[in-house]
Amino acid sequence: MGTAVIARALVALALALPWLVVAPLHGIAAAAAQALIVVAAFHGAGLAVAWLAGRREAPPFVVVQWGIAALIGLSGIAIAAGAGTRSVQLALVFAGAAVHSAVLAVRASTVVQRTRAALSAPRAWLVPAALLAVLGALTVLGAAGGHFAQPFDDDGHLLAQLRRVLDTGALADPVGYPRRGGLGAQVALAALTSSPGLPFAEVVEPLARALALGLALSRLRIADATGALWAALLVAAGFGLALAPFDPLPCWTAVGLCASLYALTTEDDPPALPLAITAGALAALRFELAPIAAVVVFAAWWRRRRELRRAAVLLGGALAVVLPFVLARAAAWRSIPPGAAAAVAALAAAPGASFVVRAGLTAAIAIPGAALLQLALPGRELATAATATAVALGALVTHLAVAGPHSVRLAWPIAIGFALALVIELGRSRRSGPAALITALALCAVIHDGLETTGHRRWSTRLAAAASDLVYVRRPPATADPYAALLASVPPGDTVAVWVAEPERIDYTRHRIFDLRAPGTARLHEHLWRSHAPAAAPLLTELRADYLLIEADDARVLRTQTDLLYRWLCRTPRRICDDDLESAAGDHPIAAERAGLRLIDLRGGQRAGPPGGS
Repeated sequence: MGTAVIARALVALALALPWLVVAPLHGIAAAAAQALIVVAAFHGAGLAVAWLAGRREAPPFVVVQWGIAALIGLSGIAIAAGAGTRSVQLALVFAGAAVHSAVLAVRASTVVQRTRAALSAPRAWLVPAALLAVLGALTVLGAAGGHFAQPFDDDGHLLAQLRRVLDTGALADPVGYPRRGGLGAQVALAALTSSPGLPFAEVVEPLARALALGLALSRLRIADATGALWAALLVAAGFGLALAPFDPLPCWTAVGLCASLYALTTEDDPPALPLAITAGALAALRFELAPIAAVVVFAAWWRRRRELRRAAVLLGGALAVVLPFVLARAAAWRSIPPGAAAAVAALAAAPGASFVVRAGLTAAIAIPGAALLQLALPGRELATAATATAVALGALVTHLAVAGPHSVRLAWPIAIGFALALVIELGRSRRSGPAALITALALCAVIHDGLETTGHRRWSTRLAAAASDLVYVRRPPATADPYAALLASVPPGDTVAVWVAEPERIDYTRHRIFDLRAPGTARLHEHLWRSHAPAAAPLLTELRADYLLIEADDARVLRTQTDLLYRWLCRTPRRICDDDLESAAGDHPIAAERAGLRLIDLRGGQRAGPPGGS
């Protein structure tokens, strides 16, 4: 009787708790409610995918990953249509949560029976599950009160692009967000999670880590002490991993999608639709992850390559997620004059060898790598995961997917995704061979490294920071927009180029904003004009900007890692790398000025000759 009551209570809580987000909550309660409705939306969207695929009994954590992929695709469609505003993103979240609650209500008796069976079974899973719940809640809620060390990924200012899409429904800034490294799925996911109210961009990765590790635990089939030990090691290693990204780069989001794909490939007849949607979302996150998606889709097609309908579902499902982001990117590039597009596109030119040579090098690395992994690992279930990992790492080394040494950081999610698949396989098989011993030692080494490493990467430091950040979890403060007073004098619809410290606080609905303070434009000297001439002036001319908004260096001290990053990018002793803008602005009248901010009118006082000087 006791387990039956507990099971009913748990199901009732799972059905009702996500909807607390509509209550007037504040602080930690509001953040917890928002996190719950986001997870419920992922589960509900995944249930819809499972129903379409005829897999209504799929495990919940697998279904959640399908839901993440599906909502990324739906958000991408809205962004491509210019309709991805906060209200639309919120509607997607509420729709997914409604499906979650409706299915739980309709299938309540079945879900209660399953929950009761799990509670009545040997409870070896309680320790790793409790460890995951405590650490996951602490890091997720702590992230809701924290801030990125610096808000840039390899493409641009994530928080500014999040504000842009929630304000305007589109990602129409190819200068501040050129999407050289990815198509924008991480921004779409951040928009979904932030739509209920609190700015949740910082919460995406901690939440994805908890869900990815939950998926791993659900697949380990914990029934005894050995399984519980494997699970506890996995959770501790996942949270103890001394990996602190310098920017909001997608890591655990990709790990969860990879783990879901690898789980599907272990089946004799994997469902085509969930596999295709998940692969498409992975490819839309980052170009470096596209080889994994391609290998998994190809492997699923090859098993039943004579079935045209299945091939169409695999290809169509993946394209349904990827294509809207491609169209949104193309529309953004077409929205600026050809000269400006060519100037910014030149930054993404791949240096070195041709594509054919790099593809050959990728094959030379991937083929023996995949063969060695498959020979060293037990069974055949890891064959696709090993092949996909080898191909992705080979493409990463040769810069096949995207040019630039920064891509090497994507080796982390690729390696972690495969490591999860390996630990799950070894834990399920109960093998005690060399592979299991090496894997167990590797997990212990990761845990030890997380305990002993220095600085903010130390496990205890990160957990303490998360705990201290709980006091800062609150509704966004009602502070005034620091740029509104100056931009109020700009006619609506005019083009404004900005170089400011907090572009996420700009109102993007009144004017057409180009954010110049992005990693690409900071390197215009070296990669485009190859001179010491002011780089900003030609770009401003090509963009046909009407105004330039600059936040002067002396208004803020170099107190953030963002400024240090820009100093490093420029490789010069300049302060924040905006001397070129200062030079370009010097030949134009100041339209307005206030507290270190200057609004420059670019429509008059043009320079007589081309920019020059050294």
